[in-house]
Amino acid sequence: MPKTTAGSTYQGQEPASLSSAEIAAELRALFDAAVDAIIVADRSGVIAEFNRAAERLFGYAADDVLGKPLTMLMPEPDRSLHDGYIESFLRTGEAKIIGIGREVQALRADGTTIPIALSVGEIEGGRERRFIGLIRDLSAQRAAEQEAHQLQNRLAHVGRISLMGEMAAGLAHELNQPLSAIVNYSQAGRRLGERDAPESTTLAECYEKITAQAMRAGHIIDKLRDFLRKDEPTKANLEINDLVLSTLQLVEADARADGIPIQTKLVDGLPPVAGDLIQLQQVLLNLTRNAVDAMRDSPGKDQGIMIATGFAGAGEVQVSVTDHGPGVAPQLVESIFLPFVTTKRQGLGVGLAISRTIIRAHNGELFCRRNPAGGAVFGFKLPAQEREESSG
Repeated sequence: MPKTTAGSTYQGQEPASLSSAEIAAELRALFDAAVDAIIVADRSGVIAEFNRAAERLFGYAADDVLGKPLTMLMPEPDRSLHDGYIESFLRTGEAKIIGIGREVQALRADGTTIPIALSVGEIEGGRERRFIGLIRDLSAQRAAEQEAHQLQNRLAHVGRISLMGEMAAGLAHELNQPLSAIVNYSQAGRRLGERDAPESTTLAECYEKITAQAMRAGHIIDKLRDFLRKDEPTKANLEINDLVLSTLQLVEADARADGIPIQTKLVDGLPPVAGDLIQLQQVLLNLTRNAVDAMRDSPGKDQGIMIATGFAGAGEVQVSVTDHGPGVAPQLVESIFLPFVTTKRQGLGVGLAISRTIIRAHNGELFCRRNPAGGAVFGFKLPAQEREESSG
């Protein structure tokens, strides 16, 4: 079969040799046809070649940049550091950027910066050392990631509101207790005040109890308001046991309304995790709420729910929620975290899917396994962080 090569003719004819001008023209055509920006600079960092994609990306015509320093395309601090990188590479051969792809910021002609993927290579064999940079605009990719991130946060917020709707009965019961106590103590205080010689000590005790119950109700409302807020997630180092304890009041309110006891088993000395407190509380509340639903009509109801913390292997800690309900059917174990998969008669099947999205955004893993004593164990693992040394 006759072969076809660059500069050849068909039917087995000998290839025609190209002149240096023709080769240069082909290379120029390839150079300008490239989708990615390509820049060639000499050893001094002076721009020698600038293709059409680079013109579109940076907003400069080639004639405006040829012969000028490459640093004009860089914002600080890269602008100040660039010459030092080149000098160090030429002296030692140790690459900081050259031969290593990385994501950096580029400076356009209008003064705006854009994220780019930059790959730099050295052109060998010429009269002098030159460097070629391949540049890809990441603006659209970063915008899509930001949009997905915002959508995820909105979805998590909707999930919190939905979760509070499911827990409304328990929370109403929890709030009703201190409010009823306030009414009772107020009536008692009024009766004491109507006496001819009311005892100031007894009245003071009534007022103290009224204050305590009002603070209890206010604390529950503050917890709810924090949980339902729509702030941008902020990750910070958290103690996993503090996460459980800060969520416990809302958890217990929900379970207590159905007569289901909750116990905790918290391992001391666990390393911190990096996460957003509200979103991780949402996951823990969702897992506990599912356990409450599973045990509502279960014979094992009196055994209650166990929330435990501990190590989950090298460099990980975990929180688990163990129930004694009917468990998860084997055919659902693999799909239980998918959207719209649910074991509840009136459930939408989005709580666990949202929880998995949150845990994955924290570089962790949501898990489900069988409870050997009957029921199910749901939980999540998170990467452990280094504990900051306290000064002094």
